[in-house]
Amino acid sequence: MTDIEVPKFNSNDTAYVLVEWLAEDGQQLKEGDPVAVIETSKAADELCCEHDGILQRLAAAPADCAQGDVIARLFATEADRQEFLAGRTGAPTAPDEPAERLPTLTEPARLLAAQHGVEPAALARLGLKVVRESDVRRLLSEAPQAGTATTHTPNRVQRAVAAAVSRSHREIPAAFTAVVVAVDPALAAARELSERTGALIGLPELLVAVLGGLHGRFPLCYGTPTDENTLLLPEAAHVGVTVDVGRGLSAPVVKDAGARTLADISGLLMDYRIKAMREAFHTDDLDGANILLSLNGDEDVLLAQPIVFPGQTCAVSLAGVRREAVFADDGTVTPRSVAVVGLAYDHRFVNGSTAVEFLKAVKQALESPAALGARDGEAGPDADGR
Repeated sequence: MTDIEVPKFNSNDTAYVLVEWLAEDGQQLKEGDPVAVIETSKAADELCCEHDGILQRLAAAPADCAQGDVIARLFATEADRQEFLAGRTGAPTAPDEPAERLPTLTEPARLLAAQHGVEPAALARLGLKVVRESDVRRLLSEAPQAGTATTHTPNRVQRAVAAAVSRSHREIPAAFTAVVVAVDPALAAARELSERTGALIGLPELLVAVLGGLHGRFPLCYGTPTDENTLLLPEAAHVGVTVDVGRGLSAPVVKDAGARTLADISGLLMDYRIKAMREAFHTDDLDGANILLSLNGDEDVLLAQPIVFPGQTCAVSLAGVRREAVFADDGTVTPRSVAVVGLAYDHRFVNGSTAVEFLKAVKQALESPAALGARDGEAGPDADGR
């Protein structure tokens, strides 16, 4: 007999919703077969078998659940399953359900209903087993309005961002440092690489590649705090990259960025932008980052200070590209393109000197980008940014 437990889907949620079962009691399942759909505040994911066996469900769907809950068991034989069921016959029976059974609410739906004072009876009249945020919004839009005032309720993605921001400001004593980077060489390299590879490569892709190569030299900047005094050092650079297409901010992850080519990085970031537009992220897309890259590419943005996400020590920001004049000693003027790259860092683990050295390594790699994608299949700069 093997228990099927609810795994940890992300670091922000403490409760999930068992939305529906994808397999029936008594069904023979193999390792990797989908069993159920679990919804978090960010996405809906399939829970799959880790072993072969015959399924017996222990929880009804829909239902609230949490990490570690045993929601089903797998048995080696049907006889074993029947023996288990026979042993449960003496268990107390569930009380009769009320005539109007209240539906299960996803966490975003529950928050929105509570905010607007939506009564449980009104939710029950929707006739749904699981009420999602969109259902509550539809109910609110159909309700008669008492006045002309308008309100705004952030969507579930923005509420997840708000929770992370609030926790970051409560728990992480962050500092911030920034440098000016002359990006003309990087922009020229990006154009040449785009033509050579057929991928859309720009400063964000180059910077992901740079960050992918620096974890060995600056492990503290990629560490994962396990408590106030302990830092888990990285084996690879997993770079979270902010994506905002007008439907809320997400930070999907380029895992093991140092082992990827620039074409790989470009394709993955494009895939993430499409998923953001379709609101189709999976939990695996969003989890596992050990450093954040916050993109603020509008040309009017001079400087941007990101937050350090809980579970990380550093967040890098890239502001907009702007033109400036450089005056030589002889009075001549030369134009150049520059962008400000910033680093927010958890001061419990990273000090200012380390932050400055890290930013100087990033600056050097972008201002001398000859090694970035110098040959087909190259994953990016080495740990010295060369």
